[in-house]
Amino acid sequence: MTSSPVERRIPMRDEEKTKAQLIEELVALRQRVRQLEVQTAVIATNGSLSNSQASLESQASLESQLEERTAALLEANDQLVAEIVERSQAENALRSAKEQLEAVLAAVPGVVSWIRSDLCYLGVNQCLAQHFGIPAEDFVGREIGFMEVSLEFYDFIRSFFESSKTDTSREVRTYVQGEPRDFLIVAQKYDEGRAAFTIGIDITERRRAENELRAAKDQLQAILEAVPGMVSWISSDLRYLGVNGHLAQTYNLPAEAFVGQDIGFLQTSEVFANFLEEFFDSSDSEALREVTAKVYGQSHSYLIAAQKYDEGRAAFTVGIDITERHRAIQALKNAEAKYRNIFENAVEGIYQIAPDGRYLSANPALARIYGYDSPETLIGQLSYNDRVLYVDLDLRQQFRSKLRSVGRVVGFEQQIYRQDGSIVWISENARTVYDEDDNLLYYEGTVEDITERKRAEEALQRANEELESRVEERTAALKQSNDRLMQEVAERQRVEAALRKSEAELRALFEAMTDVITVFDAQGRYVKIVSTNSEVLYSPTGDRIGKSVYEVLPPTQASIFIRHIQRALNAGQTVNLEYSLIVAEIETGEPTEVWFAATVSPLPDNCVIWVARNITERKRVLDALREAEEKYRSIFENAAEGIYQTTPDGQFDSANPALVQMYGYESLEDLQAHVTDIATQVYVRPNRRTEFVSALGKNGSVADFESQVYRKDGSIIWTSENARTVRDKRGRLIYYEGTVQDITMRKEAEAALRIEQEKSERLLLNVLPRTIAERLKQDQTCIAERFEEATILFADLVNFTSLSAQMSPSKLVDLLNEIFSTFDQFALAYRLEKIKTIGDAYMVAAGLPMPMDDHAIAIAEMALEMQWAIGQFKQENGLSFQLRIGINTGPVVAGVIGIRKFTYDLWGDTVNIASRMESQGQVGKIQVTEATYLRLKDRYVFEPRGMLDVKGRGQMMTYWLLDRR
Repeated sequence: MTSSPVERRIPMRDEEKTKAQLIEELVALRQRVRQLEVQTAVIATNGSLSNSQASLESQASLESQLEERTAALLEANDQLVAEIVERSQAENALRSAKEQLEAVLAAVPGVVSWIRSDLCYLGVNQCLAQHFGIPAEDFVGREIGFMEVSLEFYDFIRSFFESSKTDTSREVRTYVQGEPRDFLIVAQKYDEGRAAFTIGIDITERRRAENELRAAKDQLQAILEAVPGMVSWISSDLRYLGVNGHLAQTYNLPAEAFVGQDIGFLQTSEVFANFLEEFFDSSDSEALREVTAKVYGQSHSYLIAAQKYDEGRAAFTVGIDITERHRAIQALKNAEAKYRNIFENAVEGIYQIAPDGRYLSANPALARIYGYDSPETLIGQLSYNDRVLYVDLDLRQQFRSKLRSVGRVVGFEQQIYRQDGSIVWISENARTVYDEDDNLLYYEGTVEDITERKRAEEALQRANEELESRVEERTAALKQSNDRLMQEVAERQRVEAALRKSEAELRALFEAMTDVITVFDAQGRYVKIVSTNSEVLYSPTGDRIGKSVYEVLPPTQASIFIRHIQRALNAGQTVNLEYSLIVAEIETGEPTEVWFAATVSPLPDNCVIWVARNITERKRVLDALREAEEKYRSIFENAAEGIYQTTPDGQFDSANPALVQMYGYESLEDLQAHVTDIATQVYVRPNRRTEFVSALGKNGSVADFESQVYRKDGSIIWTSENARTVRDKRGRLIYYEGTVQDITMRKEAEAALRIEQEKSERLLLNVLPRTIAERLKQDQTCIAERFEEATILFADLVNFTSLSAQMSPSKLVDLLNEIFSTFDQFALAYRLEKIKTIGDAYMVAAGLPMPMDDHAIAIAEMALEMQWAIGQFKQENGLSFQLRIGINTGPVVAGVIGIRKFTYDLWGDTVNIASRMESQGQVGKIQVTEATYLRLKDRYVFEPRGMLDVKGRGQMMTYWLLDRR
């Protein structure tokens, strides 16, 4: 394995060489002593006194040298043992640090390298070696550009070593296995700038994802700009995250002016703000509501569709302007009232009959024609009973057969019995009505009383017959007697006068008719146009005589005319039809569709008489009435919300099944029988009904009126009411009507959600700064920021560890909590960010996460307050507290680390130096760097400490902060 740069920089020591020399000398001395002992024994044996004396002196000298050397050896040995122990401990610590470093580097998800200032590798981690398929040891000593994969990386490292920076970062591109990859490189110098440590994180996929996200965002923005409505993104704190161009243009503001603003800042719709607030408070993921808003002083109605995203922390809304639709609905209601008035007051009878013969509806005119007091009486007595009504049942059977086979009958004339037994003539128009599956639903039609017309026709017939009889008599008389000629002439003149009178009567009758009467020949040419009092949009004029229908009418309508003319001539009987024409209105000239019901009857000379009546309004009335009745009945019966009508004195007039079920009753009758006073029997708060009526009286309507109400079984639920007052034409109150929604589950969910949100919010704000907490709630997985200028303070309670040995754990924690809580209050007062506490150490920062211009001043005030507070604790507790504080100012990196017990922490040289200011400070003093001193020297009193050897930075000028000026 390649050794680390730290190991290669440890110098070799010579203790082992010194020890070897001493041992050799000791062995030599011992050998010399043994030799002397041998010599002494020989001398003793030989009895040589002189030699013995010399030997004794030599032995004494050697023993003296031996003792001196032994003492020196023992002293050197003790020193050597101490140094060996110290070195062994250092080697163990270095080995442990090396193992930890190797474990960290193996776990780093990126490429790591050590580089000398001459741009040569000192070493790399396995991840980098595996990226390029080269053993890690082959990198050592080689220039960083030897693989020629990234000129950007080479230039970046070269520029870094040439600069005075201690750390930096940059994104570079390199080629791995021939493929381009993007890396975020972070570099930091060490060994007094002679080497650097780099970490590279592969951000290729992130860059690709960012590009794809940017493209998707552009596409989404283009789509949203094309949406014909107002689109907005809103956070759960009811502030705009963004809007589309349509919304911005509506209020004549740039889109960016909305971002970060409260949704009510335009003050155009309180209802919209309430809707969004309720929506975020609810558990619903989507919602729909109609709201009103002011646009340039004009009230508009919008249908708002909202959908949550980002786990409910934001919502996407789309608003469609439905003002015109509301106006159309109101117009439809007015038209319905108009057509109902026409139905009730029409001169012609109008009816609907089921296939089994049961009358479904009838208007007053039909009851009047049939001689009944009311439509209800008619329906009750004539349903299923043709024999009571029709004089000729066979003729009626023909009518039914024709209606079933053709689908419609026009101008069918027959006699009926009125209720009093009298007989009248009627002309009936009818058609069959089918559903979407072609199933017969009912018959509908109109009835006109033509008794007077029939009498006029009979009178005319009798007059003609009488005239012919008299002419024959007069002719015979003339032949028999010339003498009676003058008398006969006088009689003829009288008869001619009667005929002229009859003709005038007929002309008056035609002029009073509202039908269009035209005579056509077999080829569809206009032969005669009878002048009538037609009040239709399409009335033919005399200039069409001799023209074909193809010259006058559109091809489709002309073909209809020709086809029915031929049918009438071929069958020799009357043909009935309904058709429409597109004509121009007389007043405006705008094209409009007019419907006619016509009878085509054959005449002599191969001609037909075409009698057409305008049925446009009647057709519209019938269609609108049918659609409105089906629509509103279905809505009432099947609505999920309760619908009701109540009397002013507090009783139910009507209620749909949803309301009956909501209040726990079996039927409407059951509800009406048990609830006779809504104020006391329905509302939990008796005065709630009074408030409800008061709001209706003041505004005419109420919306989202929330109350607690009793069900039949006594249980209580929450409801939300929308209601309005209904008055007659004179303004007198008739009843209240409205809708009710059961919101019990929503209320319970809102309460539970509110409690949990408050708990979560408090817990989160105890751990992180509010701005960082808000960003975490927006699901920002990586939060890291660089602040170019901030001030950091480290404080340490000196000798607190020894003091803690004298106290119980609970008292120790209480005391430490009291001290740090006081520091927390200071941090809050000076708008500082507490970073962390480690044991008896306290760290606080100013100028982040929210930048502030007076960050250094705020930290200085905090430090002075902390010193004062420690003095107070010493007096109150009788304990010897001392505080050591260090401060530095400069750039830092701040962010959130961890995935579970995450913390907001700071990194960088500024932080390290602030820590050194504390650890290398003095008890009871505040030590600051020159960077901090320059920002505070005009406001505070300082004392220069002088140059201080700061670990990792070398010599630095520092100062003692003493007091305020």
